Amino acid sequence: MAWAADLNNIQRHLALLLPELEAGGAQRVMLSMAGGLARRGHRVDLLVLAATGPLRDELPAAVRLVDLAVRGGDEGGTIFALRAVARLAGWLRHERPAALLSTISGTNLAAVLARALGSPSTRLVLREAVTLDNVVSPGRLRLMRWLYPRADCVVALSHHMAAQINRSLGVPLPRIRRIANPVDTARIHDLAARPLSHPWLMQPDARLIVGVGRLIPQKDFATLLRAFARLPAAGVRLAIVGDGPERSDLARLAVELGLSDAVLFVGFDANPWRWMARAELLVSSSRWEGHPNVLLEALALGLPVVSTRYDPSACELGELAGGIPVRLAEVGDVDGLSRQIADALAAPAARHHGAPSSVEAGITAYEDALRG
Repeated sequence: MAWAADLNNIQRHLALLLPELEAGGAQRVMLSMAGGLARRGHRVDLLVLAATGPLRDELPAAVRLVDLAVRGGDEGGTIFALRAVARLAGWLRHERPAALLSTISGTNLAAVLARALGSPSTRLVLREAVTLDNVVSPGRLRLMRWLYPRADCVVALSHHMAAQINRSLGVPLPRIRRIANPVDTARIHDLAARPLSHPWLMQPDARLIVGVGRLIPQKDFATLLRAFARLPAAGVRLAIVGDGPERSDLARLAVELGLSDAVLFVGFDANPWRWMARAELLVSSSRWEGHPNVLLEALALGLPVVSTRYDPSACELGELAGGIPVRLAEVGDVDGLSRQIADALAAPAARHHGAPSSVEAGITAYEDALRG
């Protein structure tokens, strides 16, 4: 038995797969896991279909970046998908890693096909980043039903996601592992304490709400702006930390709503936790999510949260809150979101730390899933 235990600790060649290195929650989790697995002595390669995005600068030093350089065709289109499968299959055939961890559904589908073509002996773990509610097209869902059960293991981020993956995709329960997104609490507390200068923060009576995320339809910042415009409280300001294709449309909407002096579009900030630490409340208006990092990080910082009920797993946030208020509104409900924000501002909570899953626990869980 001791000999078997020693075999479990053998250093292995592990590969992690992402579509790109944009500032998303899935990307941050994979970078954190890559660094953690490398610290434990594994040889770790981070594969990306295209090595673009601001998180490229956050690649852990011990992790090798492999740019599969998938080009041509619209991203998400047939030509792009075929090239992704071909490039990944070729790399797997040449490198033969012990295990491959992939995340984000489109990339996961490519990983299943590429593993079959390139290295069938490589253990394949798929991490599903979002729930299936109102996200995937019927065609994408059919592909997931066909291909996901071929993986050795599928990681779900919440109980709700695990039930969906079993019920809707046909993955047997023994091959589903629930691993909540880990939070590096010590790191974000250190980063949150770093200096931040802005005129709003110099005013003693300033009250700040913060929203954090990419400016894309999924995050539905338009609903947040409309809800903010209906707040009865005066002197409250909103900082939106993040960038994306909807920035100009959202800036125009803020002007139309008469919010020019009360809303700040910060843009991308590698340290959004500085803004969160100085806010009174974090608001998420997402239409859908998986297990959103920004909410877990807010709880780790002791910041009260208002969120949409993006799916039933939003109710699981209360398990992690440790007494920190988590208020929920329905997706797209401007009045409901505004009421929840107003109620949170009317009853400010003392800051104390929540208890999301730790990074070391997450690394261990993923290490176990990759080992099998």
